[in-house]
Amino acid sequence: MFAPISTIFGILLSSATLPNGIRLIELPSKTDSVEIIAGYEQPGLTLLASTSAARTLIFNAFAAGGSIQMVSEQDRTALRLTIPQWALPTLMEGQLSAFFKDPPRETEKAEGPDSSLPDFRAQVDEEIRSALLGADTHSEEYRTADAFLAITAPIPETLRDALSAIPKRGSVNRSENEISRLPAERTLRFKSDLTTGAVIFAVPVPSVYYQQWYLILLLDRILHRTVPAPLETSLVPSLRPHYYRLEIPIAQGQFPEPAEDNLLQELQRLQLTLDPRFLLAARQETLAYLGDDHIHEWFASRGIPERLEEGIQWVQSTTNDELRAAVRDLLLMNRVIATWPPKPKQTTVLVENLNEVPQAKPFSRGRGLGDGQPAGAPGEGPGLEPPSFPLHNDLPQAIDVAQLLPSGVSLVASNVNGVFVSGATLTTYDHVPDAETVKSFEKYRADRILVLAPPGAIDRAREIWSRFKGADSGETGVWKGSISSGDLPAVYVLKTMLDLKVIQAGWWHEVELRIDASEGSTLQIHADAEQRQKILEWIKDIAARPPSDQDFAWMREVAVHRFNAIRSDIQALTWERDPKGTIQDIGTILPKFVQDVAQIYF
Repeated sequence: MFAPISTIFGILLSSATLPNGIRLIELPSKTDSVEIIAGYEQPGLTLLASTSAARTLIFNAFAAGGSIQMVSEQDRTALRLTIPQWALPTLMEGQLSAFFKDPPRETEKAEGPDSSLPDFRAQVDEEIRSALLGADTHSEEYRTADAFLAITAPIPETLRDALSAIPKRGSVNRSENEISRLPAERTLRFKSDLTTGAVIFAVPVPSVYYQQWYLILLLDRILHRTVPAPLETSLVPSLRPHYYRLEIPIAQGQFPEPAEDNLLQELQRLQLTLDPRFLLAARQETLAYLGDDHIHEWFASRGIPERLEEGIQWVQSTTNDELRAAVRDLLLMNRVIATWPPKPKQTTVLVENLNEVPQAKPFSRGRGLGDGQPAGAPGEGPGLEPPSFPLHNDLPQAIDVAQLLPSGVSLVASNVNGVFVSGATLTTYDHVPDAETVKSFEKYRADRILVLAPPGAIDRAREIWSRFKGADSGETGVWKGSISSGDLPAVYVLKTMLDLKVIQAGWWHEVELRIDASEGSTLQIHADAEQRQKILEWIKDIAARPPSDQDFAWMREVAVHRFNAIRSDIQALTWERDPKGTIQDIGTILPKFVQDVAQIYF
């Protein structure tokens, strides 16, 4: 059954549009955190997080122990921030309004042009989009009419006033009716080097405001049941006109033309007859899709939950005649058929000259200044002012020593459900591991296994794992990494200091620093060569000149805020080296300790 309208409206408290076009959406509050989604109803805004205001938001959310995600969907680009309740005033004080007030400038696009060429499929999709929607459907970037702010907390009047004061940006786009084109069939024939060919059938669809979008969604479920070929289809919810895409893969040795003919014949047949059983099953699948939490969130985060309820009612009341008419419209409207055959198999003959003496290749140390690439100054981002944290209480670290169960397995209270195998991996679960999960670890010796469970699930985990029967022999597990368990907390604080520098440099979306139990006791640096070199320079600077006591105290508090994100990894790595080992309280680590580990391990 679909969700009742009271449930759908229950996930939206209010929605308002300011005079400049910015939409404000209030969602129900959460108990211990606040979620903020700030961005634009436009796809592909790759520079959204590049401004000083965006970096300040990311920096302060990170410092408060929050999580940051870049949302890049078919119809919008945004930052999703999840922060503790106590940190909300920090972001409300002008930072959210500054994010919308100062979008990336056109001049910033020229600083890092993308020289990579789109792949074949991306080019095909662009040709289809252009043929269906027109070449000029890309709207002006960062219009205030496309801006939105969704938050799981009441929006204060001061923030409303600050957002209302932002001057209106961008011109008004043509409406959907003005974008419509003359009905016509367009056939695109491509050549490619792909080993798999394809037949793509695509038609334009309006936004989710229109009944036709829901008819196409229902028809898509029917086509998956009636077309005697493997189908890959795509229909995404959108506030703008888009297109429905159906693809049939063509294997090597086959041709696309027969598959194209069969597809069109099947569509023509559906105009005449439609099995009621197919309609019933397709309706149930469609209602299940529209009842999914992800779809509810999509409509609610755009302030239009009533459109979802309306669409559900349309799907419930759709008749066979309406669906047959929808199939007829598919064949008559401005459709595109794109095909390409698979690359033919070729027989090749390799000839090797046995008399040829191999020439030594010149040694290369990677990209240098003389290879035609401009030399930049990585990591030189403008400094961000550390915020003063509001009065709050941090959760106590309070990490217990692991217990040894009768089965030989160790058990420890943590903030996740997980199983760590010494010398192997840490696997986390969104549920308490059941008997089947436990069985999958029977190939390991019991003394290699550490079970992690939240306090509320510790008794259940103890009961299940006490009956565990592991292998009587086998590998004992070899430690990975060089950092001692006693030094791990200081290395974690060092990682936090480096994370803050990465955000200041504008590399938040490109660089990742990790302490991962599956990778061993080491600091993982995922970055390109130039960024990695800069990070190592930062470490050497910290080893030579630690920050002032005041700055270090602030960064250490950031590490305290973020400790839960890495708690299970440090627990696993500490237990691996010393089953009775303890973890030093992050709040007691001194600058000299961090300076020492920077000197020893890097």
